[in-house]
Amino acid sequence: EAGTAARTRHALLWAVAASLLLMLLPWFWPALSWLAWPQVMIATLVHELGHGFAALLSGGGFESLQVYADGSGVAHTHGHGGRWQRAWIAAGGPLGPPSVALVLFAAACRARLARMALCLIALLLGLALLIWVRNLVGAGLVVACAGITALVAWRAPALPAQAFTCFVAVQLCLATLSRLGDLFVRGARTGAGELASDTMQIAGNLGGPHWFWGSAIALVSAGVLFAGLALFLRGLGVRRGG
Repeated sequence: EAGTAARTRHALLWAVAASLLLMLLPWFWPALSWLAWPQVMIATLVHELGHGFAALLSGGGFESLQVYADGSGVAHTHGHGGRWQRAWIAAGGPLGPPSVALVLFAAACRARLARMALCLIALLLGLALLIWVRNLVGAGLVVACAGITALVAWRAPALPAQAFTCFVAVQLCLATLSRLGDLFVRGARTGAGELASDTMQIAGNLGGPHWFWGSAIALVSAGVLFAGLALFLRGLGVRRGG
């Protein structure tokens, strides 16, 4: 039991190290900037799915999703619940990556839970591909993510599956931190044109300055990420097998 927990901790450390390496290398060698592109694309995909699932959870509709090669994206949703629902849908995007990271950190402490979480992600991505994704770049991204996730869940040994789950969680954490500035802008340029930022949409529906809502979402995101890390570390401490 102690040996298994130690190996899982090492897997987390390797996942963190690999994630930080992928983030830092482009800073020192600009020619390697392409290494950051997958992280940006995956973060955008989770962000836009966050808008869509927030709409569905609040009784609205999720019509379509597009992700563009420049790392931008747009989710087309609708709601009938008034200002609060529209604000909720707007907040669902920036809260998407830290929320998924929370689930993955909680699952990564046990191999069985890690596989279940990866299978659920693969199924949701498959559902997104069939119903909501509307452009070629987005479809290719979803197919790649779903295929890799399903393959790891199905074929990888226990420890690599846990390490991969940690790796994805850390990547989403870093993506959340790297995009904090987006919470304090008024507009967002996407492949579909210039749109109001998520926080401007929240401010337009609930009132107050957009930077107030950006600060609130940043604090909530930080709390969610810390909760995920705490769950992971606590899970290692009470682990009774994989």
